[in-house]
Amino acid sequence: MSAHKRYIKLSEEQRKALEHGFKSGSKSIFRQRCHYVLMSDQGYEIPQIAELYRVTRQLVARWFNRYEEQGIMGLHTGKGRGEKPILRLDNAEHVKSVTTLVEQHAQDLNPVLVALEKSLGQPLSKRTLHRFLKKLATPGSVSGE
Repeated sequence: MSAHKRYIKLSEEQRKALEHGFKSGSKSIFRQRCHYVLMSDQGYEIPQIAELYRVTRQLVARWFNRYEEQGIMGLHTGKGRGEKPILRLDNAEHVKSVTTLVEQHAQDLNPVLVALEKSLGQPLSKRTLHRFLKKLATPGSVSGE
């Protein structure tokens, strides 16, 4: 049983854009995906690309589909990946709550954690609170001002 061989043929403009993405993309996974498509244009088959990169044939085919549907922008990792933050800087309520609680309990963050867990309805680690406070701090700010 012979499978249909799938290749992506590129125009000169598409090839240049993918080569630029492959050479200077900021994320290694994006550079790798650009290379998948470039290799296909050079005559490599999906199983060969998958074996070279040690990924599944389905994964390579999925990125080919994304490239054909969305162009080079489709090779970027989409938003919404990973766990959502518990505390957000763009949430004014979070910022206000944390600021108020920390001002009230500046020397002990345990009551702050308890109050935040109660108001958010989910557990919160001291490390998460520390990271959030670090993001809140502005350069040159001094406590007590």
